[in-house]
Amino acid sequence: MESITRNRKMLIQLSEFVKELDESVRAEAFRFLLTQELGEASARSGASAPASRREPTSRAVAPQELIRKSRVSMFTQKAVVLAYWLEEYQQKSTFTSSDLRGAFEQAREQAPRNLSDLVAKLEATARIMKAEKVDAVQYYRLTGSAMQEVDRWLSPKEGKEA
Repeated sequence: MESITRNRKMLIQLSEFVKELDESVRAEAFRFLLTQELGEASARSGASAPASRREPTSRAVAPQELIRKSRVSMFTQKAVVLAYWLEEYQQKSTFTSSDLRGAFEQAREQAPRNLSDLVAKLEATARIMKAEKVDAVQYYRLTGSAMQEVDRWLSPKEGKEA
């Protein structure tokens, strides 16, 4: 607790800075900057720096990595995996077709030309369902069966099922 009291101003500044960053990198950026600042503070105070030891970092799962792990190839399957990524790894309780397009781009996957058609197919096959509608923007969420399907695809034992 003494270190919190001693470094309070610096901690507040770091916190305010990282609030402006993308959600997916905030925690890692805060840890990195905190390490940098505490290392410099120790050097300024004359204290010996602790032995350099690389601690394991928890990296966010990239959408492309999730597609590769699931071993899917069809647009509809990739869309379901990307919707799963949005919900599970990006903590979006609902998503829009624009969010899905962004996920395709972030995964460096070619997005379907007509995303509305793909969304309609996913809805017709009960893989996604409509959630709320805000103004003219429709939000969706994955169905439980679609989430189970992705879990099976990601399972190392069972592998991909069509």
